[in-house]
Amino acid sequence: MAITDVTWRSSGACQGLDAEIFYPENEDHADFALSVCEHCAVRIACLNYALDTREQQGVWGGATARDRRKMLRQRRHTA
Repeated sequence: MAITDVTWRSSGACQGLDAEIFYPENEDHADFALSVCEHCAVRIACLNYALDTREQQGVWGGATARDRRKMLRQRRHTA
């Protein structure tokens, strides 16, 4: 899937929810956002998009920005 292909967004479990839920001031308060993502049908596409575009804030694909930074570091170390 190309980075510019975001057709998956319309199928997200987050559709219709307040976007602020996914951008908590403190990542320790991301539990509700993470629970929405947990059973989302497009979670993997969302996470891959966030990793590919280096999203630096918010919860994407069930991962906080801190989680994604860790994933990217792991990718570099295993590459």
